[in-house]
Amino acid sequence: MNMPQLISSADYDRLGKDRRTLATRVHRGELVRVRRGFYLSAAEWEKLTAREKYGLRALAFEQLSTKEPVLCGATAALLWGLWIVGTPQKLYAVTEVTAGGRSANGVVRRLGSLSEGVVRCGPFLVTDKLTTTLELINKLSFAYAVAICDSSLRPFDWNNQVNVFAPRDSSPFDQVPVWGPDVPQGPPLSLEQLRAGASSLPTHAARQRALAVINFASALSGSAGESISRVRMFQLGFPTPVLQKTFVLSTGRNALVDFWFDKQKVAGEFDGLGKYLRSGWGGGLSTADRIIAEKKREDQIRAQGVSFARWGWAEMRNTAQLARLLRQAGLPQAHKSAAV
Repeated sequence: MNMPQLISSADYDRLGKDRRTLATRVHRGELVRVRRGFYLSAAEWEKLTAREKYGLRALAFEQLSTKEPVLCGATAALLWGLWIVGTPQKLYAVTEVTAGGRSANGVVRRLGSLSEGVVRCGPFLVTDKLTTTLELINKLSFAYAVAICDSSLRPFDWNNQVNVFAPRDSSPFDQVPVWGPDVPQGPPLSLEQLRAGASSLPTHAARQRALAVINFASALSGSAGESISRVRMFQLGFPTPVLQKTFVLSTGRNALVDFWFDKQKVAGEFDGLGKYLRSGWGGGLSTADRIIAEKKREDQIRAQGVSFARWGWAEMRNTAQLARLLRQAGLPQAHKSAAV
């Protein structure tokens, strides 16, 4: 969708209007204060997703800054289409100031360069994909760091089977900023780029931490839920699955399953609700028809002697429940890691 236009109190001043009417309209519920000096109609605000609202907050922050800020961390990750779970509560920006408080008014400032490893995305300056990825995989827990790393490698949109990345010789961003999940921008990173970047990190601990995540990562993961599931299975002592296994259905069409355990003949599927609700998934079918089509697809795969294990966010966050579900599907569990 096209992002709505912010109302600026400075524009009111230039037009000779009384900016105090903005506060009155907020009090009446007609406007929402996005950030100091910037407003949006309440009706338009309610139509936005959480991430689109976050994007407008970032835009207001950028327009208020006396010096153009460089967005980093989770904020830059959302623009790169990296798999951040949920919507951040704060904005993240780079600072070169080494002393004093660096976080205020909903903005976390992290020490870094304002020129090296920085690219433009529409009205924003952001840390490049490699810098953003390395920052986050050293700040997040292992499972969520793997999700970030997997998405940085992803060359395809697995849900639509379309290469969504611009050619490698194009500019990093060929479209306006998109504050939505699973919208990758710019070419994918390679494992070689990530390992080279990790080798330049300032401490041995940071280098080892980054390499552990990078060596576990895979470009075949289809979503953050799949990435985190793969880590949980590893931590719980289950066999290592093949990712994106292809089955040929009775109709002659190919069907992918998220995880395949060949020895046990078990297919595993992470079912985030978003899969059934995204407009680009399911060939334009209604949500109900998508669920029916998914059931038929599973039945055709089961007919080939395959057992299924399915789980969603709730089961994945409850490791005991996930382990029980996988054991019931016929997967052996070698151990239970204390790291879960």
